[in-house]
Amino acid sequence: MDIDAARIVADTVLRAGPVLRPYRATSHRDPNRWQFGMLMPADLAAGDESLSATAQTECLIEAEPGVRLRVLLRFLQVQRRTVYRWLPDRGRFKPVGSLGVDGSAIASCDEPVEHEILFDVDEATLCGAGARHTIRVPGGFDRTELHDARRALVGQVVRHRRPLCAMLNVSAQPVPAPRPALRLRVWVENRTRAGADGHEVALTTALVASHLILSVDNGAFVSMVDPPGWAAEAAEDCANVGLWPVLAGPPGRHDTLLATPRILRDHPGDLLDSAVDELLQLRNLAG
Repeated sequence: MDIDAARIVADTVLRAGPVLRPYRATSHRDPNRWQFGMLMPADLAAGDESLSATAQTECLIEAEPGVRLRVLLRFLQVQRRTVYRWLPDRGRFKPVGSLGVDGSAIASCDEPVEHEILFDVDEATLCGAGARHTIRVPGGFDRTELHDARRALVGQVVRHRRPLCAMLNVSAQPVPAPRPALRLRVWVENRTRAGADGHEVALTTALVASHLILSVDNGAFVSMVDPPGWAAEAAEDCANVGLWPVLAGPPGRHDTLLATPRILRDHPGDLLDSAVDELLQLRNLAG
């Protein structure tokens, strides 16, 4: 299995460059800037056709007895970082866009927090009723005091994370083919509710840069980019929405699959250097 290799590819093409650049407090919080794999809160998506709370990938597995699947869901959670200046004459803190501390500027912004959810699905579950996994990410509130070189209190940084809730469903059905094969479906939904605050908290209740890494024991993934002749018709019938699967790991390996919001080719490890260069150029052009 090449889960680590798939992680590197995903981090390069989804989570480098502009996606991880924080918003300044003076910037418009545009969800499109966190551009890949945005699963918005369910209640917002229900009222706006341009938003989606769900994504799905389907692919084919040549299954042997004892087939076993490992599912890794990865996404970013956006937390709000607010900087406060200490006002000693008033005995309180005041929120500010940026605070200078000993020549360094500390800014209020939105920050990414990484999450990985991993679970296994055995043959009986995979070929039976399937698996449903509820994902709950707790909210959080952290406070860090800021002191200058003389150890005088000058401010504080407060980080706030809203709780997230998502559902992951995994199921498989046999497909008519010359070889024993399964059509695997992995479906993820953001079930978080933004509530009355609506678009103001949309980013902090979204699953950002959502993608899947799948690995299989006693089986092999079929290329969805260039399926063999015996699997071509079944591959055409697979429905992928918001996630597109490619074989990961080195050429010749079929035990790991990467499903991302970006369309890649099979075994995309050789794209790393060029993707990093491209993202750095885009970041420089964007200033």
